[in-house]
Amino acid sequence: MGNVVVTLGQGNLGLAAAADDGILGLVCNGAAEGSLVLGTPFLITSLTDATNLGLTSANNPLAYKLISNFYNETIAQGVNGVQLYVMLTAPTLKINMICDKTNANGAIKLLTYANGKIKVLLCTTDDAAVATATSTSTTITNGMNADVYTAITNAQALGAQMFSQQTPIRIILGGTSFNGTASALTDQTTAANNRVATLIGDTVTGIGAAVGLLGGRVAAIPVQRKVSRVRNGALSSATAYIGTTTADQYTQAAVIAGKGYISIQTYPQKSGFFFTGDPTCTATTDDYGMLARGRVIDKAHRLAYATYINEVDDEVPVQADGTIDPIFAKYLEQQIENTINTNMTANNEISAIGASVSLNQNVLQTNKVAVVLKVLPVGYSTEIDVTLGFTSSL
Repeated sequence: MGNVVVTLGQGNLGLAAAADDGILGLVCNGAAEGSLVLGTPFLITSLTDATNLGLTSANNPLAYKLISNFYNETIAQGVNGVQLYVMLTAPTLKINMICDKTNANGAIKLLTYANGKIKVLLCTTDDAAVATATSTSTTITNGMNADVYTAITNAQALGAQMFSQQTPIRIILGGTSFNGTASALTDQTTAANNRVATLIGDTVTGIGAAVGLLGGRVAAIPVQRKVSRVRNGALSSATAYIGTTTADQYTQAAVIAGKGYISIQTYPQKSGFFFTGDPTCTATTDDYGMLARGRVIDKAHRLAYATYINEVDDEVPVQADGTIDPIFAKYLEQQIENTINTNMTANNEISAIGASVSLNQNVLQTNKVAVVLKVLPVGYSTEIDVTLGFTSSL
């Protein structure tokens, strides 16, 4: 019998994939309670999820504060149900140990558990609890916990490893035990740790760092947006401290920011608190010297990998001399341009994207195809110069 067979096509509309750019991870010291076990990762989408697992402010003041700050900020930004992967570690683990990629009980355990879903990792410690657990006092070097400086280097190595595994991340560290002397801080703009940002400042007075608050802002905004963007609105916390001084009274926030750290500030005639910027621990000339720029390139990285993984070991048509066929080269270019335009350019996360496949490469000899992908990012009005004066006529 004759027949007509209809088959539905798929993937021709070029629809954008559901964005999961705001999935973060958190590693901090804590205590086992309820169903929470030290060193065992878990996933939550609200503070209530954490309390249902047994988390209390009495037994886990640091984790409770960080998670509360995180979800207060996401909700204030109009975003609900954000996924947060969490792991509590024993207080014997210092921040540099948590960030050590060779430490199986450190942050790498949470990253492995999340299976590549974490885009930004938050790490901090309760320095007082660590000192008690290790029977050693916190060493203050160049203005803050000396272990944080080691952690910056370790975190960069951890980020490099995740990059090599095609699951790029950015890492935010708590600049804990800051003694209030901004001039003493090591200048991070002379370093080369562009996958790491360090926050100095907290929602309460003392020696902590509000990485939960910063993480909540990161989770709620698109990848190209700076956490310090004033139009985002003031931070959800009504209180902010730099060490033991309220942020509105602390006069050296600009010094902290100038040395490549994120901190908290106020603006004249503007209510509330704001982050000072989003620098990473690297030179200001580094292409990825901003947390936002790093998040943008990481998203493009993930999209490029997801696009081209399907082409691995596939046949490549070549010309008589073994070089790549021009039509196939154009196909490879359009594939990634369409994907990134749909998922990023259309959302104003970048300004433009350009892909090029050289027609001179001899695929027959090398069994390799090289693609050059160039991203034109958005710019930022970090400083606005206004010339003001009178005129006799307009």
